[in-house]
Amino acid sequence: MNQRRFHRVKHTAPGELKHLEMKYRCRIENISLRGALISADECLMVPLNESCTLSIEVSPGEAPMVITVSVVHCFFSMMGVKFTAFEGNAEQTLLELIKRITTEPEKLMQEWESIQQEKAGRKQQTVAGPAVAISNEGIRA
Repeated sequence: MNQRRFHRVKHTAPGELKHLEMKYRCRIENISLRGALISADECLMVPLNESCTLSIEVSPGEAPMVITVSVVHCFFSMMGVKFTAFEGNAEQTLLELIKRITTEPEKLMQEWESIQQEKAGRKQQTVAGPAVAISNEGIRA
């Protein structure tokens, strides 16, 4: 059963995965707006649901895109991760990267809009705070 909400595109790029004090040289094999498949030449010793920092080289000579990820699947030298937080403008950089390589630009933009709507909904809930019920019981004229 495919549980992915976002389509992935094939994209190979060098990267570095940091977990606690360990650093792994890795390659991005495919990527979406909310996750990636990573491979390495060594065994990736990171437990499921652990948080890591993933740095992805976008262009030689430029600063890498830095994303906080959570491990959703791990098998020896392959790892599936979901993106949980973006450093700086990494989310916008990711969108631009996928725009250049996707064969489904309309689908990509629908996914981007969905993400923006989710963010707006979370912001609205945070600003509104918890609802408080007010009752007229006990008030006499």
